[in-house]
Amino acid sequence: MALARLLALVLLVVAMPALAADPHPPQLAVSFLAEPAPIVQDGSTRLVYEMQIVNYIKSAYVLDAVEAKTGETAATFRGPALEGMIRRFGLQGEPAGATNRTIEPGRGAIVFLMLDLGKAQAPPTIAHSLSVLDDKGEAHEMPLAPLAVSSERPIVVGAPLRGQWIAGDSVSNAPDAAHRRAVLILNGRPYISQRFAIDWVQVQTIGGVTTTWKGPEDKNESYFCYDQPIYSVADGKVVAMSDGAPENVPHSQTFAVPIDFNNAAGNHLVVEIAPRRYALYAHMRPGTVAAKVGDTVRAGQILGHVGNSGSSAEPHLHMHIDEEPSFLAGNGLPYEFASGEESGPVEANVSSPTAVSFGPIGAQHPFTDDYPAANALVTFR
Repeated sequence: MALARLLALVLLVVAMPALAADPHPPQLAVSFLAEPAPIVQDGSTRLVYEMQIVNYIKSAYVLDAVEAKTGETAATFRGPALEGMIRRFGLQGEPAGATNRTIEPGRGAIVFLMLDLGKAQAPPTIAHSLSVLDDKGEAHEMPLAPLAVSSERPIVVGAPLRGQWIAGDSVSNAPDAAHRRAVLILNGRPYISQRFAIDWVQVQTIGGVTTTWKGPEDKNESYFCYDQPIYSVADGKVVAMSDGAPENVPHSQTFAVPIDFNNAAGNHLVVEIAPRRYALYAHMRPGTVAAKVGDTVRAGQILGHVGNSGSSAEPHLHMHIDEEPSFLAGNGLPYEFASGEESGPVEANVSSPTAVSFGPIGAQHPFTDDYPAANALVTFR
C-alpha cells in the first residue's frame, strides 16, 4: 500500500504542469495562422508567417518586442519596426504607430513576420519570445513553444507571361503590402491565400516617368499589359473557371459589378498543378478564358489574356498558388520561377486604386529557382 501511494505521488508530480516563473503571466493567447515554409526570394532563403495574439482579460498589454531565433539567425523586432508589422483586429488601414503595440482588453492583433536566413537552409523550428508590458508598466517575458517549419521545398513553375514585367506587390513585410495583409475569414478560420500573390504589370518610361499606361487613363487599351497572353505555369487540370464578367474603368475607384467572395477574381482559371497545389490566374479580359473545368492544360499553353475584371483597379494578371482552389480562402503557398532575369526590389505603390508610381529600377541579373523581390522588374523568355 505504501509503495502504491508513493507511485501515485510520483505520477501526480510528473503529470502536473511546471509552475510559471512569472507569478502574473500575461493573459495573451498566441497562435500562428499557418506553418511557415521556406522560399528563396532574390537569392535569399526567407520565412514568411503570421503570429496572432488575443488578449483574454480586461487589462491592456503593450507588446514591447518580438524575438525570433532559428538556426544561426536571431532577430528582435521593437519600436517603429515592430509597429509597422502589426495590424490590430478591426483597425485595418490605420497608419503604423506606437498605439499598434497596445493589445486592448478583449482585442487582438496579427504580427506579420519575415525572417531572412541568407544562404542558410531553413531549420526545423523557430523559437519565439515576447516582451510585454502590463497596465502597471511591469515587464514580462513570454517564451513560446517552438514553431515547426515545413520541410517541403517550394514548387518550381514556369513563366506565366513573356517579356518584361513588374512583379507588383510580391511578398514583402512593408506596412502597405496588400497581398501580405489580406487576412480573410471563411468557415471560422483566418486565411491569407494571397500571401505570395503577384500583380503583374508592364511599364514604360514616358517623359521621364515610369508608368503603366500611355493615352487615356480611363481606357483599358491604354495599359501596356492589356490583352497580353497568359501562359500556364505547369501541366495540370482546370478545377474552376469563370468568364463573361465586365471590365472595370481604370482608376475610377469603382467596380463594374459589386465585389464579393465569389467574383473578386473576375474572369479567371484555377489549375490543379500538384496535389493541394492550385495555380490561380485572375482578372482576365472577358471572352478570352481558353479552358473549361475538367480540361487538361500543358505548361506554356495560353490560358487567356490580361484584363481588368473583378477586384482590379487597372489591367494586370494576379497570380498565386494556394492549397485550396479559391481566390480568397486557403493557405497561400511559396513557389519559385524556374528561370529568367530580375532586378532587386523597387519602391512602388502598386496596390493603389489610382495611378501607380515607381522608384528607380536597378539592373537585372539571371536567376534560377527564385521568387522575385518586391516589385522587381522580371524578364521571362
